[in-house]
Amino acid sequence: MKKSLIAIALSGLAFPSFATIEITDNLSLSGFGSTSWATSDNETPLLVNRFIDDENCYDCDTTFGVQLDFFYDAFKASAQVVKRPQDHWSEPQLEWAYLAYTYGNFEFRGGRLRMPVFLASEYYYVGHAFTPARPPNEVYDSILGITAYNGLSVLWNYDLNDSMTLTTIPFIGFKDKSTVDFNANTELTFETSEMFGVNLILSGDYYRWNFTYLDSNYDQETKLTNLTTNIPGMGVVLIPDQTIKTKDQSIQLFSLGAEYEFDALTLTVEGQTNDIASAWYVQGEYNLNRFTPYAVYGQQFDDHEHRVGDSYLFGVRYDIHYNVSLNAEWQHFKAYRNASGAFVSTPSDDDANLYTIMVNFVF
Repeated sequence: MKKSLIAIALSGLAFPSFATIEITDNLSLSGFGSTSWATSDNETPLLVNRFIDDENCYDCDTTFGVQLDFFYDAFKASAQVVKRPQDHWSEPQLEWAYLAYTYGNFEFRGGRLRMPVFLASEYYYVGHAFTPARPPNEVYDSILGITAYNGLSVLWNYDLNDSMTLTTIPFIGFKDKSTVDFNANTELTFETSEMFGVNLILSGDYYRWNFTYLDSNYDQETKLTNLTTNIPGMGVVLIPDQTIKTKDQSIQLFSLGAEYEFDALTLTVEGQTNDIASAWYVQGEYNLNRFTPYAVYGQQFDDHEHRVGDSYLFGVRYDIHYNVSLNAEWQHFKAYRNASGAFVSTPSDDDANLYTIMVNFVF
């Protein structure tokens, strides 16, 4: 990977946008978006926060974001607002809003920050910045779409030699709350009391390694609604709504990923493990001018290292313009051991085929 693109990605911008609107010499506006047609052949929805089932869906992936950046000497302020796939247009989320100060090879940040966990975390919602229509679900859905935190971080760039740079990002998070609609019957709320970790990025001209350690302490609230059960002689009976509160929970997560370019071929391998589950994927893509065919295979495991799901994906990306791209792909999912895998609940049929046509853009 070219060092110039890596430097841009690490600078705190969401993506390498070449169409940024320069409002003044110090102020710029940029944005991104994605929309798709997607459908599955299984009635149980797929993919947390997207809920794609066997009906045609034209807004399961819809994403739109705008970002404002202000620079003045060593100071920087950045804010990004995103309508994520799970959000209504009237309720976009503040994905980040922070102040930064650069001193030598160090950048100090404070505010609402992007959680630096995986290879594509910094530009997770920018579909045009990565090759498949969506980041591989096995790894990127493992934290349920929680991508931001309130806290502080330090970014330190150190040149190991003329072609190798190590970026170290220690970070700490403070009190925060995140809510995830896990499925039609389950809402999860996580209230973080404290979080800390470190992200290490080793980059060269044609490769990038990413390692993260994350430790978080939180309280969890689980709301169960509209549940039913089948009682012999009585039929289907509605179960009263329940709220389950679990205090003083903790999770430790380790992630490791690598991306290498061999001329037109790019190979990516990434995995994560935590107290609850593990997952990994391998991805290959081959650039043919405007066309880039790609394939992805991934697996999910429970806390006993039993495989509970996997998927394989074949697709092609077409770059319509430098800031507009089109994806067409087919993905097959399978769940094992009566687990949900990539489904949002345990399916009656544990196989599914997902078809997607997606348009991505940046400005």
